[in-house]
Amino acid sequence: VALSQALYPRYSDVDTYHMAASSIDSSIRNLVCVGADPHKIALLDNFCWCSSTEPERLWQLKMAAKACYDYSVHFGAPFISGKDSMFNDFKGFDSEGNPVKVSIPPTLLISSISVMEDVAQAVSLDFKNPGDLIYLIGDTDDELGGSEYFAYRGEQERGKPYIGDSVPKVDAHHNLVTYEKVHKAIQTGLLSASISVGKGGLAVALARMSIGGGLGFSISLAELGGTYTRSDYALFSETQGRILVSIDPGDQSRFETIMNGVPYSLLGKVLKSKGVTIKDIEEELVKTTVDKLAKAYRAPFLHY
Repeated sequence: VALSQALYPRYSDVDTYHMAASSIDSSIRNLVCVGADPHKIALLDNFCWCSSTEPERLWQLKMAAKACYDYSVHFGAPFISGKDSMFNDFKGFDSEGNPVKVSIPPTLLISSISVMEDVAQAVSLDFKNPGDLIYLIGDTDDELGGSEYFAYRGEQERGKPYIGDSVPKVDAHHNLVTYEKVHKAIQTGLLSASISVGKGGLAVALARMSIGGGLGFSISLAELGGTYTRSDYALFSETQGRILVSIDPGDQSRFETIMNGVPYSLLGKVLKSKGVTIKDIEEELVKTTVDKLAKAYRAPFLHY
């Protein structure tokens, strides 16, 4: 049994319909990355919402629910259960006696479940073999509204997150074709590692694969497909439907044949060393090590 979940509460600051769609798409994609059949996935919803008595909040709830219907139908993934936690609002007074109201952001947690026929075919996210080729399946666009990158930059520069205005928009038909092809590649044993690109974008997905396997990598954005306009946007965009994989060089031809019809980019390769290098067309953007990535990744949890 394969289980996963996804949620994007920051996207609700822009559009709750696309927030819900991204949560559904990511939860499905997470399962596909480990080897689940995209046509044998069921969903569960958990609405964590604020007061829906206000017209704006009620509209946000309606649009999130509409996305659940639309994308459940598009993906052929039924909702088999769910729950809601409504009216998560606090009304009280501050230290000076002034009335205050604090509400949680409109949040939808999507869980997904599937049954895999052969657990031995499951694919993990960690880089395993020096020399493996690294591919990104799917295009990358300037979709950073509600992203982790904008939140981080905002906190650093003005003390609160930037929001942006362009959250990822899910093309279910296109993404399902991609997921079918990835599933076929897994079934034929071509993928040595696979990860869903979500929060934090391509950069975070690469870091997680590198940290997991203790192996470095060298990539270039020169051939990266999509409509992104800046190298930092290419690294941190949260465009949905993308999957990052590594394969044996000897399987390159078979892999690219399976992927024919969907966009993909050969980015670089896994290294035997712990060095990490990311280049644009000519400029070196990142030069670090796996150990430094791991330290940064784990830093928020050191005192817990």
